[in-house]
Amino acid sequence: MDVEAAQGKPAQQVARAVATELAAAGIAHAAPDARWLIAARTGVDPHRYPLRLLPAERLPDLAEAVARRVAREPLQLIVGTTSFRGIELACRHGVFIPRPETEVVAGAAIEAALAAPLADAGRGRRRLVDVGTGTGAIACALAVEVPHADIVAADADAAAVDLARTNVARVRAGDAAVPGVADSTTVAVVQGDLLAAVDPAWRGHLDVLVANPPYLPDVDRETWEPEVRDHDPHAALIGGSDGHEVVEALLHLAISWLRPGGSVVVEIDERRSAEAQRAAHTAGLVEVTLLADLAGASRAVVARRPGSLA
Repeated sequence: MDVEAAQGKPAQQVARAVATELAAAGIAHAAPDARWLIAARTGVDPHRYPLRLLPAERLPDLAEAVARRVAREPLQLIVGTTSFRGIELACRHGVFIPRPETEVVAGAAIEAALAAPLADAGRGRRRLVDVGTGTGAIACALAVEVPHADIVAADADAAAVDLARTNVARVRAGDAAVPGVADSTTVAVVQGDLLAAVDPAWRGHLDVLVANPPYLPDVDRETWEPEVRDHDPHAALIGGSDGHEVVEALLHLAISWLRPGGSVVVEIDERRSAEAQRAAHTAGLVEVTLLADLAGASRAVVARRPGSLA
């Protein structure tokens, strides 16, 4: 972006020039990216205030942000946040950026949690676990929308655990575009692989187990866009040489960790939906269904442990 050329120009005109530059770099959603970069770096939303002049002192910062996006750095890392079910989540290098498609996974977990009775061991509490929490996106969504719940968010990566704790704290404080957590709900973020760091006393008592695990095969690396290849941690994407290893492990763990009638929701590779259903049945789960995202792709496998929630 040419700083001198942008001086004295209205926001709308600068946005068009930035969008043209981003499109030339191969960025598919150039216009909305231009809008968010300008709003984040200058404080002026070109969509809402098209004729407002951009502050000259902020233009060098905008030019630096545009250069980073042209180099195919993800928008979320440049502006430092992303939105997930209305929650403003902090994003950092080295931690997987949550995708909009995962919002339907969180929605299915929320629906299952709200359907769970508050009677486990007389505690009057719901027990929910989010495995591979990353930024804490799903755990934060559960915390905001499910009352009377104890939530554990787990991740094997220390950087993800640190960021998830930051995002949970922002939600609690009302600093994440939401008022705070739901009534009487608690959230703890722990470090460990899969369910290794979850209190073993919770085994057999979970109302909901939800996860967005790594589920892509190793051969997919060659097909990734630069934003994914160069910035998302590969451990959060690759589920093993086959790609399905972690999904199958979670489905088999679910049968022993869920309470009778409890639900598991696991995001999957749409290409492996039939295998995910078979794995769920093999694990002993029932009412196995596939959850479609807004594009119609199979986004998650949803199942229950046999038995009644009552």
